[in-house]
Parts: sequence; structure tokens; C-alpha cells
Amino acid sequence: MKPLCVVIRTLLLPVLLPWPSSGQFHVIGPSAPINALVGEEAVLSCHLDPMMDAQNMEVRWYRNHPSGLVHRYGASWEHMEQQMPEYQGRTEFLKENITKGQAALRIHPIRPFDEGVYSCLFEKSTYNSEAQFEMFVTGSGVSPRIHIQPGNTREVKLTCTSTGWYPEPEVQWKDLQGQHLAPDFETKTKDKNGLFDVETFLTMDKSSREGVSCHIRNPILNVEKEVYISVSD
Repeated sequence: MKPLCVVIRTLLLPVLLPWPSSGQFHVIGPSAPINALVGEEAVLSCHLDPMMDAQNMEVRWYRNHPSGLVHRYGASWEHMEQQMPEYQGRTEFLKENITKGQAALRIHPIRPFDEGVYSCLFEKSTYNSEAQFEMFVTGSGVSPRIHIQPGNTREVKLTCTSTGWYPEPEVQWKDLQGQHLAPDFETKTKDKNGLFDVETFLTMDKSSREGVSCHIRNPILNVEKEVYISVSD
């Protein structure tokens, strides 16, 4: 009797893995928040991954909400009918590398209003994607000035003023030893452009031989401007 021989054959069936849908992409925006200076310009750049021609896509930037249109480019034309009034005349679409899926928006001049969360959206007929990023606005005002007013026979009143700060600055009086002096009172008001104007008041004894300084500091830029005055002089 012949031995029984069993042959086992393994049938390998091809596994069909899904291919990425043709034409899909991701939008890549700035990797860190943008810090923009008041009065200067900011460039908001985005690109497609994978790289592809975006000439015939619609590209939109909006701030905080889709209804807050900053700029719109579509199929080789710029459509500005729904642009927010605050951005009119201040935006420029940079499309030198649009065939490589790269686009950028220049905003100039920067105003405090521009601070917020932005979205950069690329859209074609069957697909869209967007990236979000944040822009902070900051600005250092003019160097402070001190004005002297005579008070009563024993006092002198000092007023320190400066304009053009954003965000709200920190204000301090200091003596020659660097110790803080409490002001009589101070005011910080916004002008029509959203920038802060500062006025702070200090009363000193006329017989004092000490000098004092007024310091105004931008907390974001860590930039400080100061002015010194000698009461005896």
C-alpha cells in the first residue's frame, strides 16, 4: 500500500489597498503665529501638499469666520465684492508660484484690527481644504515726554505722555534707585486706529534733589522707552 501524500497549496490573493483619491490635498499654513508690526506689512503664506497647480482653484483668506472675507482669488480672477471694508485697498494676492500650489497674501499697512485667527482655504470643484493660523499685532509708540506744571508753593506736577502703542502698554514712574513711584492717576485711551495713548501724572516735592523717569513698555515685544527729568533742574 502506497503512503498517502497530501499536497497543500496556498493560494495568495492580491490585497487591494485604497489609493489616495485623485486631486485631494492638504493646505499647509504658517507653523507658528505671525507677529505683525503696526504700520508695516504681513505676508500670509500657504501651500498645497502634495504640490499641484492651483491656477484654476479658488483661494480665500478669511479672519475669525468665513463671513469675514479678507481676500478671494478664483480661476485667475480676484473677486472682491464681499471683502470686508476694513481690508479694502490693503491686500495683495501674491501668485508667482501658484502653479506650484503656493500662494500668499500681503496686508499693508497693518492695523490693530488685523489681529485674529486666519484661515487659508483652497477649493476645487470636488474638494477643498484649509489651514488655520493666528496673527498677533503689536507696536511701540513714540518716546515719552514729560511736561512740568507748577503746583502749590511746595509741589511740582509732572505729566508723562506718549502715543501709538499696541497692545495696552505698561507704565511706570521710577526714582534714581529704580524704585517704583505710585502715580496720582493715569489714563490709557484708544485713538481712531485702535492704538493706545498714555498719560500719567506724578506730584513731587520741589525741594527734592531726586530725578525721576517715566517708563512705557510693550509687553509683547519687550520694548521699553523712557524719559528722565531732574526736579532740581
